[in-house]
Amino acid sequence: MIAGPIAPFDGAAGVWLRCALHVHTTESDGWLQPEAQRRFHAWAGYDVLAITDHDRLTCKPEGKDDLVVIGGTELSLTAPKSGGPLHLLGIGVTSQPVVGKDASLKEAARAVKAAGGLPFLAHPVWSGLRTDEVDGIEECAGVEIYNAGCEVEQDRAHADAHVEVWLSMGHRLGLIATDDTHYPGFDSFRAWTMVHAREKSREAVLASLADGRYYASAGPRILGLSAKDGVISVRTTPARAIGALANPPIGGQVRAGRQEIAYHGRRLRTSDGQTLEGVANGDLLTGAEFDWNPKARYYRIVVTDDQGRRAWSNPIWEA
Repeated sequence: MIAGPIAPFDGAAGVWLRCALHVHTTESDGWLQPEAQRRFHAWAGYDVLAITDHDRLTCKPEGKDDLVVIGGTELSLTAPKSGGPLHLLGIGVTSQPVVGKDASLKEAARAVKAAGGLPFLAHPVWSGLRTDEVDGIEECAGVEIYNAGCEVEQDRAHADAHVEVWLSMGHRLGLIATDDTHYPGFDSFRAWTMVHAREKSREAVLASLADGRYYASAGPRILGLSAKDGVISVRTTPARAIGALANPPIGGQVRAGRQEIAYHGRRLRTSDGQTLEGVANGDLLTGAEFDWNPKARYYRIVVTDDQGRRAWSNPIWEA
């Protein structure tokens, strides 16, 4: 059983970096030229930008800021059973991955790694992927748990159900949140990935992404996460609900408010004991505890704030 703080909340030296890991420019089908896209994200306070134009590596745009721009691409594959799009992000690539016209997910993921990047499966719900047509997903570093562009377009942003199937099969996937920015002002600054890296550099960001030292968010922050003596403890910014989800049907959720349910978990009061406005019958949550079910192979934390925005931890696997 795991004992102690969970990475990236383990107190290791480093910096938190707000990362945009799925962004398009006029080099494929985005609205802004690469230089303007860089300026756009720098002005918004991002630390890291991956330009992931379709099936090409866009040259790093110059800029007078401290934004770290890392290479990226989005490979267009065909799903082998449903016949629809199967898109794979190559985050951090230093050259365009070489893939054939009919490349499989496994071949494309290996090509991304050979090009110096990390492969992440993009927007599986928007793509209409079947959960049984991703042979080679074990080669991926992770999956988009949330894609804001898909929310704006079609309300197909959330991949929780797909992810739960793949995690339950034992695939150790990380979970990122992205904007998939094409149309700044409409599908930008809605989601990001918070990476804890030893320093602000491409190499450190990729190392942390490979090691799972990050969490995904569309608003809330996860401030602490630990497991000790069979109890998972989580601390967050004010939340309406905090869930701990394991291989289905195992899981629990604590909701804010004295009359709300606490299912297989316990609410923790706000650190200052104050009642916050916005949720009837009680405090917004800033933490919760959950007992580790002995049949659980993993747990992942999902935080929902009072505006319905979410944050997602990476899976915590049983040691």
